[in-house]
This record gives sequence, C-alpha cells and structure tokens, in this order.
Amino acid sequence: MLIGVIADTHDDYKAIYKFGEVAKRMGASAVIHAGDWTSPFSMLKLRRALGPGVPVYTVFGNNDGDRFNFAKRAAEAQIEVLGEAGVVNLGGVRIGVYHGTSELLVEAMARSGLFDVVIYGHTHRVDIRRVNGALVLNPGEACGCASERPTAAVLDTDGLKIDLIDL
Repeated sequence: MLIGVIADTHDDYKAIYKFGEVAKRMGASAVIHAGDWTSPFSMLKLRRALGPGVPVYTVFGNNDGDRFNFAKRAAEAQIEVLGEAGVVNLGGVRIGVYHGTSELLVEAMARSGLFDVVIYGHTHRVDIRRVNGALVLNPGEACGCASERPTAAVLDTDGLKIDLIDL
C-alpha cells in the first residue's frame, strides 16, 4: 500500500496541488498530513487535487490556530483530524502521527514500541531513520519556505520503504 506523506504546507497551494497530483499518479491509497496547513482552506485544495475516495488523515500543527474552522473545513473536505497526535492503521502498519513540536515526544513515540512508523513535521527538515525498529519519517517542508526545497514522501507499507519527492 502506498501512502502519501506531507507536512508544513503553510498555505502553499502550488505545492499542495502538485503533491495531490503526484500522490494520485502514484496510486496512493491514503494521505497523511503532519500538520501546519496554516489556513483551513488548504485542506479543500488537497481534496480537489486528490479527488474523492482517498482517505486523508491529519494532526494539528502549531500554526493551525483556528481549530473550530479547521474542524469545519476538514469535515467538508472529508479529512480526518486525529487531534494533537493520533494513530492510523494502514496496510497492516501501525502509524503514529504527531506534528513534532517536541523532539522529546517524537523520540518517545519512536522508542515506545507502539508504532511501526512515526510520522512528524515541524522542523522543516527531512528525517528518515530507524529507532528501536520503528521507521521515523519527517517528509520535510512542502512549502519550501525555510530550506527552499519543497518535499513530501511516499511510504510503501510493503517493506516500509520511503521515496522522497521534490515538489
């Protein structure tokens, strides 16, 4: 199963649309967004790019301030909000998702043994590594606003392989 992974879009609609097109073309069965959409309307852009039928899961980021409107737009876009952190089971893989504002919590999730994969964002830096058998993945920043390299990733649940995508 292929899962599109993105974080820190920060209202970059071009990156959101491009990611949606890439995820669709690659046949992603689901998408995980690790927070910092910034505007709740960005979720509608991703849904348009993906089309209906692809489940999207997200967590709140530190820049997603208007949580009432965020929840409302998520419902309109058929995007499941997991809260501050959450768990999804996809393709037989238990995935922990957290925005990543605390490096301590990211490490604790990775070392806990509760997850096969831990996905986070926030740092705007790509991070792909193994900790205690768990795959840790930060797809970097989709917006490219800090590094000027907009990235996302595709997770293949068969063998837990990662393809980094330049947007």
